[in-house]
Formats: sequence, C-alpha cells, structure tokens
Amino acid sequence: MEETANSGLVKGFRLIWAIVKLNLFFVVLTLAGGGILGIGPAFHTISTLIQEDGLNYEHQSFRSAWRIWRSVFVKANKQFYLFFLLTGFLVYNLYLATQIQGLIWLMISFVLVVVSGLSILLYLLSVVFDTSYEISLWNNLKLSFVCLFLHMATFLKLFVGIASIFAFTWMMKGLLLFGTFSLLILWCHVAISQEKTVIDRDLAHD
Repeated sequence: MEETANSGLVKGFRLIWAIVKLNLFFVVLTLAGGGILGIGPAFHTISTLIQEDGLNYEHQSFRSAWRIWRSVFVKANKQFYLFFLLTGFLVYNLYLATQIQGLIWLMISFVLVVVSGLSILLYLLSVVFDTSYEISLWNNLKLSFVCLFLHMATFLKLFVGIASIFAFTWMMKGLLLFGTFSLLILWCHVAISQEKTVIDRDLAHD
C-alpha cells in the first residue's frame, strides 16, 4: 500500500515538473522572440515536444526546444498572427458593440464573445495538428474546424478544460510562469486524442 502511494506521489511530481519545464521553455522562447515574435513559435515548440516525447521531461532539452523554435519561426508566426488579427478584429468590434445600448447589440456582443472564444480554440487545435502531421495551412484549418464540431463531447472537453485553465490562471497569476501555456497545449492533445487515433488509422490504411 505504501509503495503504491509513493509511486503515485512520484508520478504526480514528475507530471508537475514536466508541465513546469515545458512552460518555462515557452516563456524563455517567447522572450527570445521579443515577445510579439516569440509566442507562435513557442506554442509550436512545446506542442512538438509533447507530440514527440509526451511528458518524459528527461528527453526534453532546451537545445532541442531551441532547434524546433528556430525551424518553425516563420511558419508559426504566420499562423499565430492570422488568428491574432482575426481575434483582435472580433474583440475590437465587441468593444464597439458594448458601447451601444439595446437588446440587438447585447445579442451581437454575445455572438462576438462566442466567436472570439472559438477563434482561440481553433488556433490551439491548429497548432496541435500542425505539429502532428505534415499538412498545409488551409487543410489544417479545415481539419481543426471539423474536429472542433464533429463530436459534442470533444467540444465540451476542450471548452471546459481551457476555460478552467484560464479561470485558475486568473486566480493564481503565477501559473503564467509555471503552467498556463503548457497546460493549454497539453489539454488540447489530450482532448482530441481519440480524433487523432482515427486520423492515424485512416492515414495508415491509405
């Protein structure tokens, strides 16, 4: 019984350290890009590390993270700023809508909030698919969209998980340094694992 408890404790500490280590990689790589040019490649980097090694932190070195970050720098920034500009446009229109009173504008504000949230979800999914398969941006967007809405259970897992991460981060700002970003990508990998299994099986048959 004691050995089982100790084993569970060790696994828990290993999981926590793997998440913290990936998040620290994210922070350092984001700063390496001056912030605005480092976020997209940093997301791609930690997603690639999770795809290749899971949470086996022993195999995840900063040297390999730096190599991945440099190799995806241009591509990842294009993908990130496509969604960033889209989300920024939606948020700006949301701000304008909230300045006007009336039921119709309240409904428009609600729609803009929902679409902005979906834009963030689609970006995170597109990162996961981009680091899992060799796929064009257009096909990636289509695959991410289909995956998001194909099964309600998957959508709910993604929504509840990511909303919870944001909520905990709001209450504990230290997670921005030690867990938020790696948890976002990790949860996306976990939430769509069944869909990825189906895709892998279809690709194997082809």
